[in-house]
Amino acid sequence: MSHLQDALWFLNVRAVLMCLAVLLVFRWFFGRPKNLPPGPWGFPLIGSIPAIVREMRRGVLPHDLFMSYAAKYGPVFQVRVLNKTVVVLNDYTSVKEAFQHLQLNDRPKMLFTELFRSEGVASASGEKWTDLRRFSLTVLRSFGVGKTSFEEKIGEEAEALMKEMSAFNEKPFNPKSLLSNAVSNVICSVIFGKRYDYNEKDFQKLLSLIGENFQLLGVGGVLNFIPVLRHLPFIHIDKLESNVAELRNFFLGLIDKHRAAFDADNLNDLIDEFLNAIKINEAKDKAGAKQNHLSEESFIGTVANLFTAGSETTATTLQWALLYMVVYPKIQQRVQAEIDAVVGRNRLPRMADKSQLNFTRAVIWEVQRLAIVAPLGVAHAAASDTQFRGFSIPKGAFLLSNLWAVARDPNVWQEPDQFKPERFLNKKGEAVQADELIPFSVGRRSCIGEHLAKMELVIFFSYFMHQFTFEQPDDSPPLSLKGRVGLTYAPEEFEISAIKRE
Repeated sequence: MSHLQDALWFLNVRAVLMCLAVLLVFRWFFGRPKNLPPGPWGFPLIGSIPAIVREMRRGVLPHDLFMSYAAKYGPVFQVRVLNKTVVVLNDYTSVKEAFQHLQLNDRPKMLFTELFRSEGVASASGEKWTDLRRFSLTVLRSFGVGKTSFEEKIGEEAEALMKEMSAFNEKPFNPKSLLSNAVSNVICSVIFGKRYDYNEKDFQKLLSLIGENFQLLGVGGVLNFIPVLRHLPFIHIDKLESNVAELRNFFLGLIDKHRAAFDADNLNDLIDEFLNAIKINEAKDKAGAKQNHLSEESFIGTVANLFTAGSETTATTLQWALLYMVVYPKIQQRVQAEIDAVVGRNRLPRMADKSQLNFTRAVIWEVQRLAIVAPLGVAHAAASDTQFRGFSIPKGAFLLSNLWAVARDPNVWQEPDQFKPERFLNKKGEAVQADELIPFSVGRRSCIGEHLAKMELVIFFSYFMHQFTFEQPDDSPPLSLKGRVGLTYAPEEFEISAIKRE
């Protein structure tokens, strides 16, 4: 009798599971919103994950795969990832139009927000995001970021970096950690009120953790905005969690030191300003007045967001710039000749020289175009059911900007895969930036550090070209212009030699 009961129990469980599977499949096919953008077929429940993984194993990166989908389905298409609709925008006009739409500017729930236990300016949505962005921009400007007066601070760091480069005495070195340290120091001076020496091991460890996290988050940071993927067996979630815990402790330590020494009459950096804003909010709360969203809950997340955004992407762009100069020595020589003609050899370049450094700026733009450091941008989310270009975008759908495709659109760029800085020069030889060059994205959620990054790129790069000639070391393996894709698109590890110019 017990065997019969066991058999009946097994049949009942199997029947329930089969019914559940059928219901899920029906929901997949018939519960999806109508009039979605076109896109490739996906499996029930898991969507397009197998197709994307299969192509990645063949060496096809998602931004390239999405370009091939766009050629078939149009510049706006959708793929399904588990239970999420992901709308991919593949040309300048669709990205610009979508990211100017008020209802398409939320953020998905991000893994970093959960791990940091704080929703910062980069991950917040709605009124909270508005308050945090306004505060961050106001404070950055108050400390001179983006203004000509900030040039001196960047220049001092660039000179410190060149001193480190000179110490190699023309021997090969990997520029990655030096560039990361230098660029991070610029934003550190604003956020933390201090800089870090290039041999400070704790800070080097911090930068290493951030770089590792960018790789662990996967292509385009997919793990960050689809956290459920952490349960896949090949995801190194334990390592990511331990890294974030170390980063969180580092930032908390800095905040605690600022809190202990806080003086409302002497606000020296962004952390001080945030502490002051929190105290003002607490006073408003006691008085029953309306508060903004500057709170302890959003504090560490915003500090981490601004530090990471203000360091990693610019340092990676400078890595690419040096690599391209080594691979294209004639272009490097042309940049040096222009800087010598405009600046001379008796002083370093200044921002006031920028308007005359036409080819130099064109080279920077062309590096940014070919080496898009965030190929899929940062994901947006639809705040509500929204109509876009005749399609229905359901609430909660993700929107990815394929900036890689935008930068290689053959309808905009002639010979898009070629390194041709001249494309940014008009007939008079003047540098003219194309609207379609959007490495910082566009719209209301464009990069908060755009003005700082642009100034850093001009100063660091022009200093480098003024003082050094960068060469490939003897007997080194061939240099590759193919990168490694994680949250950012970074060069493979490489070494160069910095030859001092007379």
